[in-house]
Amino acid sequence: MTRVSDTPDAQLWYALNRLEINYWWEVDLNGGLTAHEFYLADGLYRVGENRFCGHDEIRAFYGWRARRGPTTARHLISNLQVFAADDWHARLVAVLSVFRCNGRPPIQNERPPSLIADVIGECTRVEDGTWRYRSHAVRPVFVGSDIPLSLTVDSQVILAKRGKREIS
Repeated sequence: MTRVSDTPDAQLWYALNRLEINYWWEVDLNGGLTAHEFYLADGLYRVGENRFCGHDEIRAFYGWRARRGPTTARHLISNLQVFAADDWHARLVAVLSVFRCNGRPPIQNERPPSLIADVIGECTRVEDGTWRYRSHAVRPVFVGSDIPLSLTVDSQVILAKRGKREIS
C-alpha cells in the first residue's frame, strides 16, 4: 500500500484542521462576515474559476452573498491531509461537502449535497503563531442541481460593483 504521507506532527494537523473547520463554521453561522480574517492580507480565495484576492475582495464576496437573502448552508470537511513544508508553511488537502438551501432553518425538504469539492489550502503561520491562508481553493468535483452561489456568480461583477460603491 502506498501511503500519501501527511505530517506526523499532530499539533500541525490539529492547527490546520481547526483553521479549516473554523473557517467554514464562520461562513455557515456568521455569513462569512469575518471570513477575510482567516487569510493573509493579500491571500487568495478561489472557488471554481472565481478569484478573490486580499481582504477587501474576500469581504466583498461574502457581503454580496449575504445581500442575496437568508441561506442555510453546512460545509463539511473530511479526509483532511496536512503536508508541512517548514515550520512556517504547510499545505492542507481535504474533501468539502456542501449542503445549502435558500431560507432559514429548519429546512424541511431533502436535498442532496450541492457540491462535493477538493479543498487545497496553502497556509502560513504568522508572528503570533496562528495559521492563515495564503491561498484557499475550492475545486468542484461533483456539482448538484442546486449550484452554490459561489460558482454561479461572476466574481468580476461583484468586484466591479464594489468599486463603483467606493467611488460613489
